[in-house]
Formats: sequence, structure tokens, C-alpha cells
Amino acid sequence: MQQVNTSYLKGQGITVEEQIANIFSVYKQKGLTIRLVFFGNPSNNEEYQAHLKLIARTVHQNFGDESPVFSYAAQPSPEGNHLFVEVVEIIPETGTQVYYKRSKDQPYIVIESSKTKKLFLGGVKADSLELSISKQSDAIFSKLEEIFSLEKIPIFSIIRQWNYIEQIVNKADGRQNYQEFNDSRTRFYNKTTWENGFPAATGVGTSCGGVTIDLEALHSDDPDIKIVALNNSLQVPAHAYSPRVLIGEEDEETGQKTTPKFERAKLVHYGKKGIIHISGTAAIRGEISLENVGIEEQTIITLENIEHLISNGTLVAAGIENVAGTRLCSFRVYLKEGHFFESAKKTVEERYAGLPAVYLIGDVCREELLVEIEGVASIDF
Repeated sequence: MQQVNTSYLKGQGITVEEQIANIFSVYKQKGLTIRLVFFGNPSNNEEYQAHLKLIARTVHQNFGDESPVFSYAAQPSPEGNHLFVEVVEIIPETGTQVYYKRSKDQPYIVIESSKTKKLFLGGVKADSLELSISKQSDAIFSKLEEIFSLEKIPIFSIIRQWNYIEQIVNKADGRQNYQEFNDSRTRFYNKTTWENGFPAATGVGTSCGGVTIDLEALHSDDPDIKIVALNNSLQVPAHAYSPRVLIGEEDEETGQKTTPKFERAKLVHYGKKGIIHISGTAAIRGEISLENVGIEEQTIITLENIEHLISNGTLVAAGIENVAGTRLCSFRVYLKEGHFFESAKKTVEERYAGLPAVYLIGDVCREELLVEIEGVASIDF
């Protein structure tokens, strides 16, 4: 099992260019940098694209032809006008090869051994931000299908997916943007059979930038590697939601609204180690949001959901036994409003002091939800 390290850096300076330069001046590599996710505050799509070009140029200047995959989310920090970056590094196992590849204009990374192939994709976008959310999503999934076919990796090998959706809760002609994305995702996912459950996933809003997808996929013939979907007895699986909690009108072609296709978490277990990819989690019990309470109470319920999700009881129910210990490694905390920052941070740090975390402003998929938290946990056996 590859060791994974996640850290967060805050850019110092006035302009975005200064902040990006500052991030790379202080960043000290400790492993193989596999993914960079930048979070900033562009005012519109034109500025977003200018920032993205600057990020792409700077990443290439620092890494050359062996660049990590990267993406840019228009999610500002509640701590001021700072650019943040999430850095994901791995320590490749002995006997693996790292390949930096490209399909047309889309770079990606493959890490391969004799029995296992892992795919990293970042910043996958449609060619135009002027398209509808549905058409952008379809175009992105078409690119993904092409790469998976090229690499001879089945679509069901996706273990973790991040979905950044501009104005996620807004509606156009009665159709919610998130629902448009979900219907497109379902069309793509229906091309395969998900015997090990759907991926872990996050779907969050951005102020601009259209639709962007990051993902990780793992395909292995190694019988010692187990990939297990984890669900939470406190929550209905998202893919089993009833129509009453899906927002907006039905799709004209299918006459229905499809559910969000993800599991609450995905566990990758190999030997004495395991990694749990924790999906975006909010204050939902059953399938109903916790309403008419403040940010502190919603944050507490969200953390309780995560704690129950990765508990020994949940793991045993999923067939994972002999766990010696489970440790949370990092959090991303998405806040509906910037003024929730102090209360949310205080609540998180009371439980998890010192845990690497980044706080961002971005709409959650339901209007009534004030906070969403995703994370990574490690397991020892």
C-alpha cells in the first residue's frame, strides 16, 4: 500500500501570481507529488481561466514533464483573500513504475506494478464554460471514458471522485445544476456494473469555473487487495435516496431524477494497512437534513456521522475485522458562508486538534446544509 500524505499551504502576497510563487517557494517535497488542488476566489469565468493558465504555467515550470495532476476550484478561503493548495504526495512501492501521460489535452498519471494499475486525473473540464451544466458534464465523462478505454481500466475501478459544480444549487428552467450533473453521472456509470459499490465522492459548489472533476481509480488482480464500500447505519446511502429529497424537475428524456451515485466511503485494504476515502458528509440522518439549527450543531452531527462511518462496528459490518487502529489523516471543510468559519473550526479542533485541514466557502448540495466535511483515514491491522 502506497503511503499517502496530505498537506495544505496558504499563499502569501497581494496578487494571485505572488501567492502561487510564494507557495512554490516554501513547498518542500517529501515524496512524489501526485496531485495539487488550488482553491481561490476568481470573480468570474474570465478571471478563473486566467488564474488556471497561470497555475498550469507555474506547475510546469516547477515540475516539467513529470508534473502532478492539478485542478482549480473557485472556492475562497474564509481566512481572507488567500490562495490555498492541497498537496497530495505518495511514497511509491518498490517495483512500481510511474508514467506521465496525456490524452489529447488532458494529462494524467498512471502508477503500475505487475498486478495493479492506479490512475490519477485532475482538472478534467469541458472545452467551453459556456455550455450548460448537463452538456459540460457529458463532455467530461466522454473524456474520462476515452482515457479509461485507452488505459484498459474499467470504469468501475474509480474509487474516489471530486465533483466541483458551478452554482450547484441554482436552477435553470426548473432543473437544479446538481441534479443535471447527477443525471449525467448516472448515464456514465450505467455503462458498467459496480460490484464493489460506487466511488467515494464529493459534490460541492463553486462560484464560477463550470464543472471540474478529479478522480482516482484502482484496478488490481492482486487477491490481497480488497476494495470495500462503506455505508453508515445513521444515513441512507445517497444512491438510495427517495425522489422527495431530489430537487428540481424530472429529466425530459428519461422522465426521472436520478440519485447521487456514491458510497459514504471507500476502503482500500492491503496487508497490514488500509486507506478510507471519506465522501463529503453533512448533517443528514436517514435522508433528511438537520434543519433550523446553527453551524455548531450541524458540524457536531457531521463529525458524528464520520466517526460512526469509520468505527469498528461499521468496519466489522462490512466484513473488515482485526482492526488495530483507525486514524483520521486530513479534512476538507466546506462552509456555506464565510462567517461560519470560527464556530466550525472551533468545533472541529475540539475533537481533532492538529489535524491537517482546509476551510473553504462553497455551497453544499442542499440549501439548508451549512457545512460539509470530507476526509481521509488510515487503518492498521
